[in-house]
Amino acid sequence: MEETDQTMTQTDRGRYRSSFGATVLFSGVQIFQILIRIIKSKFVALYIGPAGMGIHSLLHSTTDTISTVTNLGLNTSSVKIIAAAHRDGNREQINKNVTVQRRLIWITGFIGLLVCATLAPVWSRISFGDNTHIWSFVFVSAIVLLDQLNKGELALLQGMRQKKKLARANIIGQTLNALITIPLYYFFGIKAIVAAIVLGSFISLSVSSMFSRKLGVDSIQISWRETFNIGKEMINLGFFLSLQHAMHTIVLWVIRNYVSSVGGLEEVGLYSAGTSIVHVYIGLVFSAVLTDYFPRLAATKTNEEMTLAVRTQAELTILLLSPLVVAFLLCCKPVIILLYSDKFLPIEHMMYWAVGAVLLQAVGWAMSHTLLAKAKPSYFFFNELVATVWGLPIKLLCYKNWGLTGFGMATMICHGIYLIQVLIVTRKLFGLSYEFSLWKLFILLHIPVLATILLKIALPETLSFICGGIVLFILILFVLYKLDQKLDIKSVIKNKIRK
Repeated sequence: MEETDQTMTQTDRGRYRSSFGATVLFSGVQIFQILIRIIKSKFVALYIGPAGMGIHSLLHSTTDTISTVTNLGLNTSSVKIIAAAHRDGNREQINKNVTVQRRLIWITGFIGLLVCATLAPVWSRISFGDNTHIWSFVFVSAIVLLDQLNKGELALLQGMRQKKKLARANIIGQTLNALITIPLYYFFGIKAIVAAIVLGSFISLSVSSMFSRKLGVDSIQISWRETFNIGKEMINLGFFLSLQHAMHTIVLWVIRNYVSSVGGLEEVGLYSAGTSIVHVYIGLVFSAVLTDYFPRLAATKTNEEMTLAVRTQAELTILLLSPLVVAFLLCCKPVIILLYSDKFLPIEHMMYWAVGAVLLQAVGWAMSHTLLAKAKPSYFFFNELVATVWGLPIKLLCYKNWGLTGFGMATMICHGIYLIQVLIVTRKLFGLSYEFSLWKLFILLHIPVLATILLKIALPETLSFICGGIVLFILILFVLYKLDQKLDIKSVIKNKIRK
C-alpha cells in the first residue's frame, strides 16, 4: 500500500527526521574537515615550500596505498557486524564482535607497518629515486598502524549508531591535528614532516579512542578459533571491497591511457580534473550520508524495513541534492575557473551531463548498498563487475565519438542502466519493490535538472543564467514544500521556540 505524504504517521516522520538530521550533521562535518584541511595545507605549504609539500605528499601517498592493500576493508566491513549486534541489544555479542574487530585491526595494521618499514629502501627508491628517505619511511610506517586503529574506533562509533560522538571525534581530531602540527612546521620546517605526520595520526587515534571508551564496550577473552569464526565474515566482506577498489583503479588506468592515445596528455589532464570535481566534491555528500545510512541498513531485520530505509534515504538525498545540482550547473564555468583555471573550460559541457547524472547515481547508490549490507559480499562485487563490463565500452565509445562531452553523456547513460540493473538484482534477491511516490518524486526532480542543462547548452550565457535562476528558485520552493510534508518542519520550529 502506498504511503502518501498526507497520511504519514509520526513514526514515518520520525524516520525521515532521523535520516535528515544525520545527513545534515555529517555533511556539516565533511565541510568542516575540508576547511580545516585547506587551512592546514595553506600553512604547511607556506612553512615547508613546494619541495616539502612534495616530500609530504609522497610519504602520505605511499602509506595510504600500503594501508589500502593491507587493511582488508575492515573499517567498513566491521560496521556491518557491530551494527547487527547493536540492533539486537546483545551486549555479549557486541563485546565479542568488538574484540574480534580490534584483534584483526591490530594484526592487519601491524602487517602494514612491517611492509612499510622493512621495504623502506624500496619505497625510497620508487618515490624519490634514491636512498635518502629510508629512515623517513621507517618512522612513518607507524601511521599505517595508527590510522588503522583510528578507523577501527570510528567504525565502532558508526556501528553503535553514536552519531554525535562520531561527529565530535572527527571534528576535534582534525582540529587538534591542525593546531598541534602547524607550529611544528613553523619552528622546524621540512625537518618536522615525519614527526608531524606521526603525531597527527596519534592525536586522531587518541581522540577517537576517548569517545569509543565512553560506550562501555569491553574487549573480552575469546579463543582464536572463535576469533576466526566471527572474523571470517568481516574479512570476506573486506576482501571483496578491496577487490572492488582495485577494479575501480584499473578502470581509471585504462580510461586515462585510452584518452592519452586518442586525445593526448592535455585531454588526460582535462578528464582527470572533471572526474575529480564529480567524485571528490559530489562524492563527499555520499560519504556523509553513508556514515549513518550503512549501519542503519545493516540493522534492518525484514525486507519491509530495508525497503523503508532505502526509500527514505533515496528521497531525502535527491531532495537535498537537486537544488545543489542545478546551482552547480548554473555556476559551472566560474567553479571550473575557481578550482583550476580558464584553461580547463573545455570540460564545461562534460560537467553538465556528469553532474546532471547525480540524482540517478544517488538512487542507484542507495539501492546497491542493500547488497553490501544484507547479501553475500560476492554479490555486491559481481554486481559492480557486471556494471564495469558494460560501462567501460560505453564510456570509451562515447569519448571516441563526442570527445570529453561524450564522457559526461556516458556517465548519465551508465548511471541510468546501473539503476535498472540494481532494481532487477535487489528484486530477485530480496523481493524489493518501491512505491510510485518515489519514482514520481524522482521524475519531478529530474525535470529542472534536465531543463537547466538544455538552457545552458542552447541559450547565451546571460540569458541561460537568468532562466536557470528562475528554475532554481521554483525548485527550492518545491523542495522546501516536500521537506515540510515529510519532516513537519513547522512543528519542529514551534517546539524549539517553546523549549
